[in-house]
Amino acid sequence: MKVSCKQLTRWIQQKQPVTIKTTQGETTFLIVKLYEDAKKLFAYDRQAKLTKIALDDIISIQPVRIYGSFYVQNRLVKAIW
Repeated sequence: MKVSCKQLTRWIQQKQPVTIKTTQGETTFLIVKLYEDAKKLFAYDRQAKLTKIALDDIISIQPVRIYGSFYVQNRLVKAIW
């Protein structure tokens, strides 16, 4: 992973959505919390489910821009990211 913990912390403060590519695949997340000691990252996916990601499993992280709205559990949620 080429992104520093400082950059991840900055994206968390800015509520910047990111595309995270791991060994299991690639998806868009909104990072919530970074635990450097435990090497874990907590993030919400587009279905608003909290996910725990091990920093060792991450291949790449890139900021992404999201436009429009999307549905979560049969209700419309405005994308403010």
